[in-house]
Amino acid sequence: MIPHLRGRHVGQHHASGLIQQDDPQTWLQINEQPFAFHHSLADNPLLSVERLAQLSERAFDRDHYKRYFKGADLKLPVSTLKARFRDSIEQIADNGQWVALHYIDEMDPAYGELFDLLLADVEDIIHRPVRSQMTWGSMSVFLSAPELSVPYHFDHETNFLMQVQGEKDVWLYPRAFGTLTAPEIEDFYRHNPVAGIYRDELESASSSWRLAPGIGVHHPPLAPHRIQNSNNVSVSLSLYYAMPDMEERGHVYQANYCMRKLGLSPRAPGESALSDGMKIKFMRALSTSNPRTHDELLYSGVSRLAAPFKWAKHLRH
Repeated sequence: MIPHLRGRHVGQHHASGLIQQDDPQTWLQINEQPFAFHHSLADNPLLSVERLAQLSERAFDRDHYKRYFKGADLKLPVSTLKARFRDSIEQIADNGQWVALHYIDEMDPAYGELFDLLLADVEDIIHRPVRSQMTWGSMSVFLSAPELSVPYHFDHETNFLMQVQGEKDVWLYPRAFGTLTAPEIEDFYRHNPVAGIYRDELESASSSWRLAPGIGVHHPPLAPHRIQNSNNVSVSLSLYYAMPDMEERGHVYQANYCMRKLGLSPRAPGESALSDGMKIKFMRALSTSNPRTHDELLYSGVSRLAAPFKWAKHLRH
């Protein structure tokens, strides 16, 4: 059974209307097609640049703050890193940087409550108890200086990207168009976040979305996307979660990655329930039994397969 890594605030609130349903038929496409929706976060004081700069210091309460710095920088005193990180947010209009704040719902109870309210809205719209079923979920904030772009990539989770300040363009490349190859997805699930390879012929498959304050766009899992900021400071909130079937599909791709390295031709996910089940059990057996983070939940098993001679015998059996 897949562990669940839900936070302490999850499941305490009812729908608040922060995310609007708009067209009910549109939401039937969740996890399959991208779509735009409205939200009421544009004037939320928790998402102002000033408040986020203040929140950035809470990132240092746990070890994951190291992800925001290069290895050489980590030799500096934590007080210096705190000041540098906060400055990068406060000066976002002029420093030409792109800054992300991850797991904000775990940093401060106020953001944990916002996380739960937004999930309650999603549940109310799609009529599915996401909070009790998801294996993991969180929120990130992205701050971008004018004119910056985010290159082509894709993510594991169900994602709702909501624009809070400024405007930007998002291009999405739905899975239905075959934009990703099996080796790309397998490479992603061995923990390579930039496994997606952009090809010029994919451009005709894309759909574009102009995000302004109060507008959001749903990113289905494994749907590649790229982003171009306008001539303004952009602040956007990403709400995302993973369900058990997503984790299982990831484990199948991980097993397929390893099998392909052995010169085998593995069956794609969904081709054989028996084959998928064996691969999922194999990856779970290798995974950390009590994961503390989603990375440990999803990637610890494949990480242990890094030494080829250690796993070749198991996979052949």
